[in-house]
Amino acid sequence: MPGLRSTPLSEVVADSLRQSLRDGVYLCGERLAESVIAREMNVSQNTARDALGILEKEGWVSKQARRGVIVQMFSIDDVRELYTLRATLEHLALGWSMEVMGEAHHTQLAKAISEARLQAGMGNRRGLREAMFKFHEVIVEAAKKPQTAAFVHRLHNQCRLLENLRTTHDPRGEESNAQLITEYGNLLTRIRYDERKVACNLIHDMIMEEGRTLLPLLDLLR
Repeated sequence: MPGLRSTPLSEVVADSLRQSLRDGVYLCGERLAESVIAREMNVSQNTARDALGILEKEGWVSKQARRGVIVQMFSIDDVRELYTLRATLEHLALGWSMEVMGEAHHTQLAKAISEARLQAGMGNRRGLREAMFKFHEVIVEAAKKPQTAAFVHRLHNQCRLLENLRTTHDPRGEESNAQLITEYGNLLTRIRYDERKVACNLIHDMIMEEGRTLLPLLDLLR
């Protein structure tokens, strides 16, 4: 049809790789070779290179001398910085979003918590994680601050990589998952009752605690 543009092949390849990164198929530090991607996906190496460039801008991968492109790695200092930035930006985003939030947004947040509870009951740790990320995405989108949203989106990608490490090496137990879901329910209650200062401080502290609990794992994996 006139006026319609097909999706660039590099975007298609990037989307496939992005899903694999979300799902933990590739973990932090693993090499992503252009030649292997090109062969497996039946595309040119230039297309594979362009796809990896897209993922690099999104924070999933990085280029290293003599190793090429690898899934982003994190030091303990990196994680402290990452979660401090995320907590600070989402504290701001929640404050902005609560100025305009209505029942439709509250319903979306409640659905994310319900989905998290469902996935936890099924023992689907990655499904639970994605439901929690959806909760945060609703807040950031409601704020309607494009630059903040772009920064947070990149931070979320990197946090997903770290959560994949947690899921692989030191997954949360049922009790820990239940407590996490309860905390999100409490946060939603504060949002519904427009307790802005309490809600903003709560989301900040929850994100910081999430980062703190990753530090012993990273220390073990060094």
